[in-house]
Amino acid sequence: MAQEVGTLNGEVTDLGTKETIPFLNILLFNSADSLTGKSYQSDVNGAFLIKNLTFGTYTIKFSFVGYQTKTVKNILLSADRPDVDVGVVALSSDLTMLNEVVVEYIRPTVEVQDDKIVYNVDQSIFSEGSVATDILKNVPLVTVDIDGKATIAGKRNTRIFIDGKPSDYSASSIGELLSVLPSDALESIEVITDPSAKFDADGDGIINIVMKKGKKVGLSGNVTSRVGTRGDYNSGIFLSKKDKKYAFTGNIGYNHSNTLNRGNSNRSNFFTDTTYNNQTNNNERFNDGLTARFGGNLDIDSAQSIKFSARGGFSDGQTVSLSDNFYLDNESALRYNRQQKNKSGNSYLNYNFDFDYYLKLKNKSSYNLGLVYARNSSESDRDFSRYLYNPDGSLRSDPSLQLNDNQALGNNLDINLDYNRSFNFLRTKLEAGVKSAFNSSDEDQRAQLFDYNSGIYEINPSLTNSFNFSQNVYSAYVSARFKINKWSLRAGNRAEITDVSFKEESGSSFSIKPYTNFFPSLSVNRSINNKYSLGLSYNKRIARPRQNALNPIIDDSDPQNLRFGNPNLSASITDQYELRFSVFNNTWSVSPRLSYAESSKIIERIKTVDADGSSVTTYQNLANSSSFSFNVFANYKASKNQNFNGSFTVSKIEYNSAVNAAYNRNGYNIKTNVGGNYSFGKKTFAELNVYYLKSTAAQGVSSGTVQTQFGVKRNMLKNKIAVRVTAVDPFTERGLKTITDGPNFYQESLNIRRTRNFLLSLSYRFTKIEGKAK
Repeated sequence: MAQEVGTLNGEVTDLGTKETIPFLNILLFNSADSLTGKSYQSDVNGAFLIKNLTFGTYTIKFSFVGYQTKTVKNILLSADRPDVDVGVVALSSDLTMLNEVVVEYIRPTVEVQDDKIVYNVDQSIFSEGSVATDILKNVPLVTVDIDGKATIAGKRNTRIFIDGKPSDYSASSIGELLSVLPSDALESIEVITDPSAKFDADGDGIINIVMKKGKKVGLSGNVTSRVGTRGDYNSGIFLSKKDKKYAFTGNIGYNHSNTLNRGNSNRSNFFTDTTYNNQTNNNERFNDGLTARFGGNLDIDSAQSIKFSARGGFSDGQTVSLSDNFYLDNESALRYNRQQKNKSGNSYLNYNFDFDYYLKLKNKSSYNLGLVYARNSSESDRDFSRYLYNPDGSLRSDPSLQLNDNQALGNNLDINLDYNRSFNFLRTKLEAGVKSAFNSSDEDQRAQLFDYNSGIYEINPSLTNSFNFSQNVYSAYVSARFKINKWSLRAGNRAEITDVSFKEESGSSFSIKPYTNFFPSLSVNRSINNKYSLGLSYNKRIARPRQNALNPIIDDSDPQNLRFGNPNLSASITDQYELRFSVFNNTWSVSPRLSYAESSKIIERIKTVDADGSSVTTYQNLANSSSFSFNVFANYKASKNQNFNGSFTVSKIEYNSAVNAAYNRNGYNIKTNVGGNYSFGKKTFAELNVYYLKSTAAQGVSSGTVQTQFGVKRNMLKNKIAVRVTAVDPFTERGLKTITDGPNFYQESLNIRRTRNFLLSLSYRFTKIEGKAK
């Protein structure tokens, strides 16, 4: 990789008098050469600024006559954190205590950077024994709905990346992956609201999950296990091995979960006579999942290195549901009742191979050749039993018995070549590259109805279908970064050619003419006195319809509420603008930001109701839409033992349709969370988080939901063992009330999920260096 540089700065004071210490001796060590240090001094005001440091892990030793020597270890400089402020380093002047004090640099839980927010997973006590979905709830700007879907607040099309590369080709597989991915294997979570031209243009925001790379020399790892009163449990192992030239990491995790939902919906259908549908639902799902990953970095020589990883996951679930749909006439008298019992078994399998080759040249340039292959598959066996009852409780006809077999297979291959070059002039960094992404999927449904005359199940041709989808994207980009004193500028452009085709067995083949889009991006940032930061950015993004939105295969798990995709969808283009500001000192920080987005032909799911009271839900290029969002994140370190944080996001959403005025509406999305942690000495910690979420869609709104989480952790045996007790929603179960308003119907729904849970977690950590365990 290209040789990149960063800075270290801070201030040295007298612990007792709080006065600065001028001309103090500073010795800096790089982990790549831990024996040879470079000498520096603090200035007349006790401040120090060390420039042009190559990326890596550093140790700083502070010493002065009459003061206790202090060492700060594990300070990481990287492309994500090129400039690190170690804060105020206080030295003791007690002459009777001349032994050296060694402390470890502790990263803040949340770091606000120019184009993203970084959540350092290991700084939260909830990180041990949890899964990725649990951790995402704590991340600023991220919302996690009742079904576990993670999005960036105020964004419609959030993409999930792992280690900077797309991992969300299949909506079902990424959901299953996050529900079993152990948080112990996560380094950090990055919320990228202003993606550069280097990133794919699909999606208006990125949640990037960064896996642990194994930074400790030697062998280290941890083993965790967790069990909850709701009947869920999980366990995981993480190992890392690091030497001067190589580093390997591996993890495996198992998770068992069960979810219980109950709900009801009341719908009024407005035709010649108003009719009513009242429906109750109860379902329970049990799921077992296993995920594993092995990765490594190897330095071939001073100029060449490779990075690779292999990741896979498997889950198997069983779902049982019971629903009653009461059909009422215009006088609210019962016409008939449809009762349905569904049983389904679902299994998901996915694996991913990732390989990168880096070549670094002496002229501060580098090349990166990357290859990613991902494959995911799913299979679902469904057993539907439906009964029609008269008002007196008698059967109207023989029960309808149906068997469905659904299978899906997806293949994804990405090949990229990137070039980087650094220049001393204006600290310029130039990036350019090309990429080809080949994505395909095959989905099949085989439906059979029981024939009472023949006594066997026979194929139902109206529901049996297959859908083959292919999307290839060819792209090229160029991006440049400049630094002029306290100013930094990033400008770039990305070109993408999209080639899409798909085929429906019971319909026609579709081949969309390849289309080209350009996606410019621009970002300007200003740092003021190392205490303020101001930024302004613009970028253009695209939301291409995914295969699940295009897929016309009918989902009739509820025959009165059919769902299917729309193969006639087109891509939606979004222009995004963001203004951000940060102010911070040693004890607190506040980071407000304003953003505005304007989208054309947005893709949303729309429900329509027929005259017989049945509904159809499909995707449409609904309308043009705009959103204006305000977000603020604040952190306050009240004392050495107390830290508080909070975030608030409100977005005003407006829809404007020239085709259907019924979709001209506006509303608000709100997401807020408040958290705090407290340490009782050096071994006991407590943390609390409270969340509130409310959302608006084109056809209605969802009422606010409140989530709470409280935990206490105790470290024992020299921090080798940690025990944690966590309470999730201890006071209430999570309920979601939604209102859906169409041109000829009005529906109110309430879904309640059993979320109250008390969990016990146990973890064990170890480090082994040169044959000694620590």
